[in-house]
Amino acid sequence: MFAGFVLLLASVNPSEFQSNHRLGEFYLGQHNFVRALPYLEKAYSADPADYVNAFDLATLYLQLKKNSQARAIVTDLLGKEDRAELHNLLADIEEADGHVDEAARQYEIAARLDPTEKNLFDLGSELLNHRGFEPALKVFVYAAGQYPKSVRVRVGLGVAHYSLGQYDEAVAALCGAVDLDPKDTKAYDFLGKMYDISPQYAGAVSTRLAHFAETYPTSAAANYYYALSLRRRTLGGSTANAAAAEPFLRKAVRNDPAFTAAHYELGLLCEDLGAATEAIQQYQIAIRQEPNLEKAHYRLARLYAKAGDAAKARQEFAIVDKLKKTQQTEIIEK
Repeated sequence: MFAGFVLLLASVNPSEFQSNHRLGEFYLGQHNFVRALPYLEKAYSADPADYVNAFDLATLYLQLKKNSQARAIVTDLLGKEDRAELHNLLADIEEADGHVDEAARQYEIAARLDPTEKNLFDLGSELLNHRGFEPALKVFVYAAGQYPKSVRVRVGLGVAHYSLGQYDEAVAALCGAVDLDPKDTKAYDFLGKMYDISPQYAGAVSTRLAHFAETYPTSAAANYYYALSLRRRTLGGSTANAAAAEPFLRKAVRNDPAFTAAHYELGLLCEDLGAATEAIQQYQIAIRQEPNLEKAHYRLARLYAKAGDAAKARQEFAIVDKLKKTQQTEIIEK
């Protein structure tokens, strides 16, 4: 009904540009890119000098993987006006085409012209994606100073520190990101993946992951990461820690039965608690979901051998050997 109203409103305007532009913008707002495209193209044909319509059309072309058309429009616009957002968009286009060096150059130009949070974050992320860890760290340190309340900048800072092996600093930055917005699940996800890299911040990480699990009780990831942090709070993971972690790992596999890593960790936990039969079941589930999971095959082999089932143990050890040889061959070929 509302779409019909917009169509009627657009038809009242006698300007070919305005009517098509309005319709294109409406469908963009609805994320209906296919419907938006012909209207923005018609508006562009009617008035290629209109900046907003041209920029939106170039962005839409990129969304639809029409990179050459997007580049042509952005290049034309840059010929008329040097804007940071045009360089940023051109960088996105170059990145999509695999032109890594040119993409980095355009992101840097955008950040220098207008050091907004977005431009700095995009530049830092581009550097991280292509292993420019040290310059990425410099960008994120600067960005964090300029935008101290930006969660994604803090996450980027944490990843940059981690990539350089600066684990305490990485965890500190991620804890800061979580504290800025406790509802940001992406920040928690990164923190969860780094739960065991910094003994200095082990307690701080576990506290925040506990809040994550409490806030999102149906999240498999939240329960999984908190369980892992409980297991690793003391070196080696004591039986007491295993008991504390157990309900959270069980929640993780219950909330997401396809969560292979959680099944594997639950298998390890069952082993620690002396529940060998269930440990075997969990490893078998993990292997069904990920047949090449070498560590699960190895654990199964050991449990079968311990149980006196030599035939199954040999079978699993043979799979482990085969997987190791395959991995070695792939490394050599690379």
